[in-house]
Amino acid sequence: MAEAVLFITTKGYGKVVEADEFPPKGRGGKGVTGFKVTEDSGNIACAEHVETGKGQNILITTANGMSLMTAVDDISSRSRTAGGVKLMNVADDDEVVSALV
Repeated sequence: MAEAVLFITTKGYGKVVEADEFPPKGRGGKGVTGFKVTEDSGNIACAEHVETGKGQNILITTANGMSLMTAVDDISSRSRTAGGVKLMNVADDDEVVSALV
């Protein structure tokens, strides 16, 4: 089991990033990149703290009411600066609004 951060974008892309890839920063630090946002991926809709290898599920919901439940362990683990993988097909007039672990 490892602590990780799950990112999901408004257009249905997502990825899991191990928590140790985020170095601690002091006060006034500028932070680090967590997801490579592009026009195709959309903006970050949510970021959730998860534990891999624990059998957790995530429920992703769109503004028009479409939902998808998937296992966290089935989502690709990638580096902080990489883009995500397609988790859910989202219509052009819809967007992901929430995720529940």
